[in-house]
Amino acid sequence: MKRKLVGEGRTAEIWEYGDRKVLKLYREGIPADQVTREYSISVYAHTQGIRTPQPFELTEAEGRSGIVFQQIEGSSVLTLLGKSPWKVGQYARKLAKLHYDLHTLDAGEDLGVQKERLKWSIHEAPLLNESEKQAILSYLDTLPVGGKLCHGDFHPDNILMDGQVWIIDWMNGLAGDPAGDAARSVVMFSMGVVPEGTPAIAKLVIGFIRKRLTKEYLREYLKLSGQTREEIERWILPVAAARLTEWLPAAEKEQLVQEIRRRLATLTAG
Repeated sequence: MKRKLVGEGRTAEIWEYGDRKVLKLYREGIPADQVTREYSISVYAHTQGIRTPQPFELTEAEGRSGIVFQQIEGSSVLTLLGKSPWKVGQYARKLAKLHYDLHTLDAGEDLGVQKERLKWSIHEAPLLNESEKQAILSYLDTLPVGGKLCHGDFHPDNILMDGQVWIIDWMNGLAGDPAGDAARSVVMFSMGVVPEGTPAIAKLVIGFIRKRLTKEYLREYLKLSGQTREEIERWILPVAAARLTEWLPAAEKEQLVQEIRRRLATLTAG
């Protein structure tokens, strides 16, 4: 039976797989242990009551590793924002509630540790000199370790809606401080560059969405969690530095570097 491709990203393709199931088939070069890790974290999150597609089994197809998941007949929040930008506040509050709910859970065994992952990424970060890296690493040492379930990549393209709100893609799941996980989301929501040639009106809409999404997400998350803005703000520096190791447009990395150096200057002055 010929399967239908229903989606794809940088690490995997999503194929129909029988009755209300999909196969997340990872691209060549993705280590099998990363796939196994995502499966284990997905199972843990699902058993804890987080609204995430049920993982059924690990499998192989075409010589590649895969996971069979429950199929969600819905669109990503990123897609929905593009169609209805005036609903950004509504979507932001839903994101905050979902993120807060998973942060109330203790992390399972064998998850990576947030601060250790950040340290590795900061060591490897391009565009920063060694003294800048050491200053960020020393600062990171002062932040709490935490032991709550963190998604590690919580953004609108990893959230699906079909009348309910679902979180997908647990490859970066970690044990850590929820404030650090929320800070990563804030960085992803608020920072980014618009491709060259984008019409002026589209740039205005994108800017509006980013600003409103960040503001409403933070407001709702702080209300639900009881945390302060400062508790999340103090994670922005190491999270932004670690993000430099990811696949991002050069202009976005330069934007991150400017923010990192601004914060380092404030830290030094303080």
